[in-house]
Amino acid sequence: MPVTQRNMAPPSGRDGFGGLARASMSRVAGAADDGLPRLAVLGRIVAAVLGALGVVALVSAGSVLVGQASGLLVGEPLDALFLFAAGLLCGALAAIAARLSRAARGVSDAGLCAGAVLVTVHGPMGEVRAVEHADGAFTGAAREALLGQALFNRVQVADRPAFLAAVRVAAHGRNSVSCDLRLRGGADDSSFQAFEVRGLPARQGGARLVWREPSVPKQQADEEARARADAEQANAAKSRFLAAMSHELRTPLNAILGFSELLATETGAQMDDARKADYARIIHESGQHLLGLVNDILDLSRVEAGAYALEPETVDTAELVAGCAEMVALEAARSGVEVRKVIASGLPRLDADKRALRQIVLNLLSNAVKFTPAGGRVQITVRRQADRLVLRVRDTGPGMRPEDVARMGEPFFQAGDRTQKARGSGLGLAVVKGLVTLHEGNFSVESAIGRGTTVTVSLPLKAAASAAREGGAEVVAAFPQRRGAAAPARRMA
Repeated sequence: MPVTQRNMAPPSGRDGFGGLARASMSRVAGAADDGLPRLAVLGRIVAAVLGALGVVALVSAGSVLVGQASGLLVGEPLDALFLFAAGLLCGALAAIAARLSRAARGVSDAGLCAGAVLVTVHGPMGEVRAVEHADGAFTGAAREALLGQALFNRVQVADRPAFLAAVRVAAHGRNSVSCDLRLRGGADDSSFQAFEVRGLPARQGGARLVWREPSVPKQQADEEARARADAEQANAAKSRFLAAMSHELRTPLNAILGFSELLATETGAQMDDARKADYARIIHESGQHLLGLVNDILDLSRVEAGAYALEPETVDTAELVAGCAEMVALEAARSGVEVRKVIASGLPRLDADKRALRQIVLNLLSNAVKFTPAGGRVQITVRRQADRLVLRVRDTGPGMRPEDVARMGEPFFQAGDRTQKARGSGLGLAVVKGLVTLHEGNFSVESAIGRGTTVTVSLPLKAAASAAREGGAEVVAAFPQRRGAAAPARRMA
């Protein structure tokens, strides 16, 4: 945490008049922290200089009088009286400057305590030499308990470099420094409280630290900043989603409308049966693509809205994965892609939603097949790892760049060239990730250009939904909101 010269921001409206009062007190105390100590130091210097001049003047006056009385010096007695008067005047001014210095120091010390909960004096290594003021959370605490390294040991580990830097800069500098520190409540307390700390020079090469409670709680400010960032990301994600969805919907609809219009309109030229069949096939494929896209959008919206009803049951994972692999293998064979399955023997049964689990496996396999060129291979491996079931789908496709891997799970995102993007809508893996999250599982991807892609799904054998299943109730799992571009995504079917 850097040590900075900080301007205090005004408190939010939530604090009301109390926040304004604390902010005003902090500003007044800040002015006292900066100006009055300098005035006190200047007063001491002026008093010392005037006192020295007064001593010199008085000694000179005495020497002149002695010299004139002994006949060593020739002059008027007024000369000695003038020097004597100058010495007295300098002494009087030195006394006035000393009193002003003490008054400034007193006002400064009072200003330090205004709004401060703790004022400590530190040595160059951060040790506490003295506790000048204790209030607020430190009221009633034994000051001896803060001496030495005791206070340093209560500073959060991540903030200790900033604490030592503030002590060092204040001890060797002329200006005050500010930083934010978190301090543990006590030796047996694990909670930390945030403080605004101002460091000032002290005597004997030390530093004086003034601890104040923040006028606006730092946690509240952080939460408000996160809320604004989340709202901005959600708005950007909504705009990207609508733009991508409108494009994906228009493409098959244009094909359906265009070719159906050709079939329904008399163009004057005779259309043979082969061309009609070809047009009908295109219309059918566009309709199937549109239906699948709408189903994916509905599934994704239900998952993200937390309205996807889980119906857990005991699932034979080996049988389910084998069936899904056979279904995908038929389509893969037409594309010249081989589908392999490696299923460990003696797999335990999985407590999960069978329909959702089948959709996870089918989406992973279909996605891998679509992005694997002819002659390539897709392999699904299922094994047990401790109390979790791990499904891993690996392909020999072109792979992805690191920046594409980082976007895995973002709806409508697709990696690769234009030909690869035309093979899917970009929703398959987004649905997979949402369903895995609903089952309290983990979802990860490893990929590199020219080395293929591996998608790993880890699911708990005994889901938290099992208790609700035993009671005969459906489980509606909450799903976290999408974080815009920060959410991972991949090329998707």
